[in-house]
Amino acid sequence: MTVNYKNHLLMNYIRGMAKTLEEEWQAGAKELGLTLAEQHIMWIVYLEERASISTIAKVGLWDRSTVMQVIKRLVNKGLVLVEKDESDLRVSYVKLTDQGHQKRKQTQSASFELFEFIQEYQKEKPEFIEELVAFHREANRHFHGEEFVEWVERTTSEYESKTGIDDAEAALHRAEKI
Repeated sequence: MTVNYKNHLLMNYIRGMAKTLEEEWQAGAKELGLTLAEQHIMWIVYLEERASISTIAKVGLWDRSTVMQVIKRLVNKGLVLVEKDESDLRVSYVKLTDQGHQKRKQTQSASFELFEFIQEYQKEKPEFIEELVAFHREANRHFHGEEFVEWVERTTSEYESKTGIDDAEAALHRAEKI
C-alpha cells in the first residue's frame, strides 16, 4: 500500500502521540534514576513476580540482548537479582529485590498529561476509550500476537490487586469482560 494523505495523517499523529508518551514516561523514570526500559522491565517483573529473560523480551517487545543489557544495569543498581532455574540451568529468572520493590512502588505515582487529556476527552465522548482500547488490542494482536495481548489483558486484570489501587475503571473493565 502506498502512503496517501490519510496514511500521512495517521503516521504523523500516531508518532506524535507515541513521542509524547515516551517523553513523559522517560521523564518520570529519570526523576527516579531509571531509564524507561529499566522501569518497564521492573513493572514486567513485578507483575509476573519472577520473569524469564525470554518472557521479558517477548512482552517488552525487545531483543533478548537488549533485555540482558538492561537487567545488568538493574542488577548493578541493586534493584533486581537473577536466578538460574534449578531444573534447567539455561533459563534465568529475574526478581525484584526489596530495594527494587520500593523503587517500583515510587514509579506508580507518576502522572501523564497524555492520559489526563484522554480522560478529559472521554468526558465528552464516553464511548471513545472503549473504541480506542479495542482498536489497539486488535492492532497489537495482529502485529505482536495473541500471547502479547493475553499478557496485557491478564496483567491489567491483576493490576488493582497487586498495586492496591482501587480503580473504578479497572473494575468496570473487568465487569465488561464477564
